[in-house]
Amino acid sequence: MADSISTKPEEFTTVIGPDAQFKGELTFQGAVRVDGQFEGSIQTTGKVIVSKGGKLKAEVKSGSVALEGQVDGNLTADDRVELRATAQLRGDVRAAKLLVVEGASFVGRCEVGPNIGAAAPRVPDGVARPAAPPVAAARH
Repeated sequence: MADSISTKPEEFTTVIGPDAQFKGELTFQGAVRVDGQFEGSIQTTGKVIVSKGGKLKAEVKSGSVALEGQVDGNLTADDRVELRATAQLRGDVRAAKLLVVEGASFVGRCEVGPNIGAAAPRVPDGVARPAAPPVAAARH
């Protein structure tokens, strides 16, 4: 994974440890690693990493998300969302880029593209989305 989200421990100014259970709203500028349990909402321009033992019941809006653990909730990222081999996601994804590694579990909807992410306006459910441009037929 050449462009993979880095998970170096020194990059995370906020860590929810494996024995921690936290409910509430996290808003910050840096990066967070969730090794324990968190319920609520997370908003950051930085990275959110949910480790193998991490469990979220949360709405996440961030610069990027790497998921190795469990999330019940929606993930919205300005840059990318990575669902790694041990990831379990039940929720929707909105991001400029999406990487799903073999073994990951994902139940939900996704919107992926260069103009989609946390900063892009969301199209409400039930509202028609613009049609995709026609694809030219290949000739053999």
